[in-house]
Amino acid sequence: MFQFSYKKSFKAIVLAGGLLIFGISCKKQVPEEIFPASLTIVNGINDTTSFLSAYFGNSQPRFYNRLAYISNGSSFDYGTDKMDQPLTLFRNYDTLQPSKAFLKTSLKLEPGGIFTHFVYGSPTDVKQKTVKEQLPSRSLNDSVANLRIINLFGNRPIDVRQLEPVPGTMVTNLPYEQLTGFIKVPVNASVINFRFEVRDHATGVPLDTLSEVNIYPGSTMLNTSWLFKARTMVVTGTWTSEGVFSARTTSIGHY
Repeated sequence: MFQFSYKKSFKAIVLAGGLLIFGISCKKQVPEEIFPASLTIVNGINDTTSFLSAYFGNSQPRFYNRLAYISNGSSFDYGTDKMDQPLTLFRNYDTLQPSKAFLKTSLKLEPGGIFTHFVYGSPTDVKQKTVKEQLPSRSLNDSVANLRIINLFGNRPIDVRQLEPVPGTMVTNLPYEQLTGFIKVPVNASVINFRFEVRDHATGVPLDTLSEVNIYPGSTMLNTSWLFKARTMVVTGTWTSEGVFSARTTSIGHY
């Protein structure tokens, strides 16, 4: 009887050891985990009408009508596990000649990183700028939005003033292609609208006003695109003279 129990115990120990060795062996073969990067593409082309179609592959797109659509002044969010991410942009459905893409590049990303890629300039002189983000944390105890400004307007410095909800200067003499830090803007039930005025710094000429609703008309519902969120004000356009310019101001959200 004792001999039979000993044999069963011995076999059990051998089996457990084998399973442990097998588990360790299998664990070594598991590939390294890659955390996806977050990528936001921003269309800041200065003619205010150009829309973009984005393709994130290396080959020629098979179905152009399925590409990501990015209207002027807006953005598109994309998640990827490629740290050397190809990006091809087509402008205004000009996809019949793939070898003549509007922009073809490759973006260097990092695992788990958050990146924003601004595409701007003119249709004949496109430019690009990649920002590795350090977005402010959200606090449910602090009813604010975090807003920053990027100047992509006509190679001229700008000033931005908040008209509502709290009148005051947000930034002065912001150079072309520069980005401010995040500025807190109150967001609560007493704030009906957001309004921001953009001026040409050298002349003081008003360029544009960004207006956003916080409380939807006829309701008590807050605009959740602003509450607790980080956003970027994108100022684009061209300047010829004091009375001859085209400017547009929009905002995009970071999620």
